[in-house]
Amino acid sequence: LARVKRACTLPPRVRLVIAWLLMWGLFAVLSMLAVVYSVVFGHETTKLMLFSWSIACAQTFTFEEPIMIAMSILLPWLGEQLTSNVLVGRIVTKFVSPVVSGCYTLAGWFSAAQ
Repeated sequence: LARVKRACTLPPRVRLVIAWLLMWGLFAVLSMLAVVYSVVFGHETTKLMLFSWSIACAQTFTFEEPIMIAMSILLPWLGEQLTSNVLVGRIVTKFVSPVVSGCYTLAGWFSAAQ
């Protein structure tokens, strides 16, 4: 089984060439799609379409990507901080204990009322 798997695996250079060919093919298809839209919908509509694509691209690189990068850095750090024993102890003492005691008090109140 290992020999078959090794025989079916493409060399890294071939995989790289296939990836670049797919990227250039996608670029060619999308470029032709933009030209077809331009012919079908006219100059003004195509100009508005390209302008909206530019705004979307700028929004992605100025807002969405930095937020995603910050989240990918901060969330693991925050998870590590939240799972440390000292902080968990503080959270349990400060927030969970009053809630649990409140539930016990409420349950006692309901059982006394019955």
